[in-house]
Amino acid sequence: MKLPEFNRTLRQLVTLPLILLLLMAGFLVWQILAATRAQSAIDHSDQITAQLQELQNLFIDQETGLRGFQLTGDAVMLDPWKAAAGPIQTRFATLREMLAGDGAQLTSVNELDSRYNEWLGFANAVQHQSPAALNAAGMNQRGKAMMDGIRATTATMLRHEGDLREGRYYHARWLERRELLSLFISAIVVGIILALFTRHNVHAISVSYLRRIDEITEQSDKLIDSQQWFQTTLESIGDAVIACNNRGAVTFMNAVSEKLTGWPLADAKENPVEKVRRVKQVVGLANHTVLIARNGREYVIDDSAAPIMSGAGKMIGVVLVFRDVTEERRVQGALVASEKLAVAGRLAASIAHEIHNPLDSVANLHFLLEQESDEEKRGEFLRLAQQELGRTMQISRTMLSLYREPKAPIQIDLRELIEGVLLLLDRRLQHQGILLETNIAGELAVEGFPAELRQVFTNLIVNAIEAAGPRGRVRIGMQRAESGELQGAGAIIEVTDSGPGVQPDAAKKMFQPFFTTKGAEGTGLGLWVSMGIVQKHGGSISLAESPDPELSGACIRVFLPARTLAQRAGEPAA
Repeated sequence: MKLPEFNRTLRQLVTLPLILLLLMAGFLVWQILAATRAQSAIDHSDQITAQLQELQNLFIDQETGLRGFQLTGDAVMLDPWKAAAGPIQTRFATLREMLAGDGAQLTSVNELDSRYNEWLGFANAVQHQSPAALNAAGMNQRGKAMMDGIRATTATMLRHEGDLREGRYYHARWLERRELLSLFISAIVVGIILALFTRHNVHAISVSYLRRIDEITEQSDKLIDSQQWFQTTLESIGDAVIACNNRGAVTFMNAVSEKLTGWPLADAKENPVEKVRRVKQVVGLANHTVLIARNGREYVIDDSAAPIMSGAGKMIGVVLVFRDVTEERRVQGALVASEKLAVAGRLAASIAHEIHNPLDSVANLHFLLEQESDEEKRGEFLRLAQQELGRTMQISRTMLSLYREPKAPIQIDLRELIEGVLLLLDRRLQHQGILLETNIAGELAVEGFPAELRQVFTNLIVNAIEAAGPRGRVRIGMQRAESGELQGAGAIIEVTDSGPGVQPDAAKKMFQPFFTTKGAEGTGLGLWVSMGIVQKHGGSISLAESPDPELSGACIRVFLPARTLAQRAGEPAA
């Protein structure tokens, strides 16, 4: 049973009893109202009977007073007669009001009123008779006959009302029995309905609950199997894997990580890179990171850290993946050295020519100095000779700087560094008729190793010259880069050429080792080594088509951070 269906069943279990109880309550209210009306009718009959009996007593009081007056002639005997006159009229008015819905009784009231008024006329006449006439037999018989008629009418009304009350009483008793019976039957019906309905739904919920338990058990078994499968997979892969929770405590280490670190999982305590917890995405750690094992042994590792996210998008931990690349870095170092020699070889002919020309000029100027006696001309020749020797020394120092490397990163003026590379390549640029355009900002410094960065820009500019071809164009631009979330402040250098560009398939492989588009002339190491150097400095390098329509070739973009954690090749990171 799915959640919506389960909720609907619960609503039915609550709603149906409420509806049945409301219906039962409504039925009982109707029964109670009927019984109340029947009881009210009985009370109404009792009230009418009480009024008739009081009226009858008042008639007797008046008759008694009149008889006393007839016997004695004393007016004091008429006091009861006078006292009853007002209440009698009130009782007649009350009876008419109470019997408004009963035509037979209302007719009887009118008849009684008529008989009373007739007797009242007789009584008034008696009060004005002479004492001798008061006790006349005929008068007494007449008055008695009138009062008997009044009594008879009153008795008839009392019997009629008594019959009505008796019928109403039995009706009320019947309603009471019906009410009890209805309550009993309705309780049984409601109970049966609720029992059947509840049994059906509880059975459905029970079946669904048992089915859900089976599903959860099955899912739990699958989860356990999956967990064991992933555990086995992580234990079996060749890379070291360490997982941490969001507090930085280690929760998992595979066998490779325990072997490299020398720490078993039970004893391990690590803190993942705080940057991962902040940006919540995969982050590569510092280049040339060195792992110091528990026994003090050092391993050069290639590593990355990634967040572990919950289904709700909340970060619940960090996973570190790394592998031993000590031997790989040694081989890479050999390839870098080989590429550095290759760069020197490619520059050798140009540098020899650059040095030969100034030295040839110095030799000629020396010959002229020996032949010239004019001191002014001799000074001019000497100045020219010093200028040519200065150019030779600058080329020599630039060439030597390709191999001299400080032990730690130093501040590098990128403008000066790139101009030095262009000085080495000046002869080649002139020989091929390359139009060089530079858009280099003012002083822009970064931290790094100057020899390595000269090697990078020598590779990039030589590639641009070769791609542009004779009489082509090469543009070198440099600008400041502001800091961002995933990138600090630094410099962006772009080298753009007017060559044919790079095919999309080839662009994906340009930074792979031993991949070249130059055939036998290329080693396939230049861009790969350049990428390694740039990444070592904490920067990035990318290749794309030129966005400038005037230069339709390739554009290679290098970002170098203002500060770097790079170390000299062969030295571990702190």
